[in-house]
Amino acid sequence: MRKKIRGLIAMVILLICFSVPAAAATESFRFEQKTDSVQVGKTKELTVYNNGRKVDPKKVQWKSSNPKLAAISNGKVTAKSWGNVQISAVYGGKKISCKVYTYNQIIYTDFTGYKTTPIKTKKGRTVQLKPEKHGSTVFYKSSNTKIATVSSSGVVTPKTTGTVKITCISFGKNRYIASAKVVVGAELKSISTSSEIVMNKGEQKTLKVTVHPANAYVRTITYATSNSAVTVSKTGKITAKAPGLVKITVTADGGKKIKNTIQVYVQDKKTGTSNTPLNGSTGMILHRGLSLEAPENTLPAFNLAGQRGAEYVETDVRQLKDGTFVIFHDSNLLRMCGVDKKIENLTYQEVKKYPVIAGTNASAYKNNTIPTLEQYLQCCNKYSMTPVIEIKSNLNQNGVAKFNQIIKKSRKSPVVISFKEEPLIMFRQINRTVSIQWILRDQITSAALNECVRYKFDISAQYGCTYRNIIAKAHSKNIKVALWLFTDSSIADCYKNWGADYLTCERMM
Repeated sequence: MRKKIRGLIAMVILLICFSVPAAAATESFRFEQKTDSVQVGKTKELTVYNNGRKVDPKKVQWKSSNPKLAAISNGKVTAKSWGNVQISAVYGGKKISCKVYTYNQIIYTDFTGYKTTPIKTKKGRTVQLKPEKHGSTVFYKSSNTKIATVSSSGVVTPKTTGTVKITCISFGKNRYIASAKVVVGAELKSISTSSEIVMNKGEQKTLKVTVHPANAYVRTITYATSNSAVTVSKTGKITAKAPGLVKITVTADGGKKIKNTIQVYVQDKKTGTSNTPLNGSTGMILHRGLSLEAPENTLPAFNLAGQRGAEYVETDVRQLKDGTFVIFHDSNLLRMCGVDKKIENLTYQEVKKYPVIAGTNASAYKNNTIPTLEQYLQCCNKYSMTPVIEIKSNLNQNGVAKFNQIIKKSRKSPVVISFKEEPLIMFRQINRTVSIQWILRDQITSAALNECVRYKFDISAQYGCTYRNIIAKAHSKNIKVALWLFTDSSIADCYKNWGADYLTCERMM
């Protein structure tokens, strides 16, 4: 029986506890604000609450710790001189207090070192904020502590990406207020810029730098030029001073430095000054036929090139296992024909089994077999195009001799080119008249030009590492300069202006 009575009592106690609102348990007698401030000569009403309800100030006993600084009457505090006082309030036997700062005037100030905002930072990089002018008592506040917190000494600690306002209020003779917007950015991953820019002498352009991600933290973006032909300001404004090729390095500092290089080509077209190719005009070479409309190095691509009026058409030649010369760029059939076989290990009868199935509009050309060198030359003859033939195989003397016999079928004297110097040297020994170009992967050097003089070669290189003065130097040795691979007509025009003898392009220009 006693156990039952005890159980009933416990249940009653629980019901009573649950019936009391949670707010009633937590509410108390309090000031609306723990601290407050009043300007000297002005009055401000202080508000107190008891259990969540505003208390009539006339029912409260008020007291100032220093009435000469600030007097209090019916909850209204009047500031008489600058300083700080404790205002106490007694109600229902409860006593609370509020600190009130009095000041002469409000003065707005900046944080030291941060005249302009936003202040940019990222997670893991704290920012120390100190106001230029301040009183003896200083308070810091963050508008959103989820984005960034601020310590009592002004150290801002980023928590996540976003924008937050940090405010510092201090009291002394005056009330000083400093505030700043702080942007917490993401980790900088990369930057993007134009890769190439063409300008005329005297022209100005402004570089656009895009950061990734867009909300990345970037401390600074700086610019440097490889020579004085182009100048660049702190804001990225480029001024073309003299003709030539200049590299601009853009560096974005987001804690770690990320760099991009921009090639700037300066021509002096507007002044009427230009260099002249050795033959008086620049030959435009179409790369692997019209490969933007048909698969590269195939008869459809060569026929389209001829129909569009191509002057020169470039191709690649390889010698097969049975000695046949075919038109193909890669050493393996995989990319263009879809089979993993080394082309030079096959005979022509075997090669014909694997038509070209990749490349531009490949599906429109069924049974598009890899052409022979003779078929390519026939196409060039049909449209009166000059063949430009790159030797891809390591030919021996017999191979070079056979190649020389085949190219005699061309009505126009071909241009023979290769990265491989040995077959070119052997070819020059048996053919003294044909135009030969030695292709370099890097910049044209004095040693390379001397080699060309020795074997009566012309020279070919990437346009991006070929300067105007290099072209002039080659011309002084009677060496023609061929450059590759152009996709932008304005850059091609620049090299025409600099006197390049041949330009290899991806499309008709």
